[in-house]
Amino acid sequence: MVISRHARKIMKRRGRKNNKLIKDNFCSSIESLPNELLTEIVARVASFSFKSYINAKLSCKVFHEVANERYVYQNATLVDFPLLNLWLKPKQEKINKITSFLELCRECGNTEALYRKGVMDLFRNDRPELALELVKRAAKGGHIGAFYVIGIIMVFMGGDFKRKGVILIGNMKKTRPLRKITRECRKKLVKILRNIWVLNPLVYGERPTCCTIQHQRIRKNGWPVDSDDEDEDKDIYFRCDACNCDAEIAYIFAVLRR
Repeated sequence: MVISRHARKIMKRRGRKNNKLIKDNFCSSIESLPNELLTEIVARVASFSFKSYINAKLSCKVFHEVANERYVYQNATLVDFPLLNLWLKPKQEKINKITSFLELCRECGNTEALYRKGVMDLFRNDRPELALELVKRAAKGGHIGAFYVIGIIMVFMGGDFKRKGVILIGNMKKTRPLRKITRECRKKLVKILRNIWVLNPLVYGERPTCCTIQHQRIRKNGWPVDSDDEDEDKDIYFRCDACNCDAEIAYIFAVLRR
């Protein structure tokens, strides 16, 4: 059966009307829900995917309004926002958009946004005191990677800070599940350090030593460098807290550009 051009136009107009009717009914149903529930919905979408968050924001007027709530930015995931590699010279427009969104997230207490900005500025020696405050805020919000960075920095600071840093890192490697989490924290920090110039003289000088006792070690060539597997678990019982911390310092020190 051949459908005439006129009939196709009528069907197309009806389709548009039906789509508009469905959208109007959807928006009407959404508007009847409490604002707190709508904010929670959009926040959960944002915590899953930035792309899904944008789609939800553009779906209707109500979602567009609650999408800018502080709670939404606080819970937004940054998985879709990889670290900007300035060596690749990205377009300024892209830099501005990403920077603007991350700034909103930081203002609203997003722990990952606070962590990223704090770590980058801290190691680049860009207002290090303010940067350390950002990392501390991320740690206070429950960001495990921030605790790891604080421990590493305290070791580089020396003195009583070093002792506290050694204990902090040592406690993060007490059990196998904790060591797995610590490896993820390490990889996250290493990824940032490989994308920036580390200029902070605190971490760019001589590598701090931790353990002064010659403990037995299974590995003949010392601690592993840049390992992503669980091989380091094999000789964990031959280490003290200072040994564990020394291993972490070795990983970090190995990626610093000289």
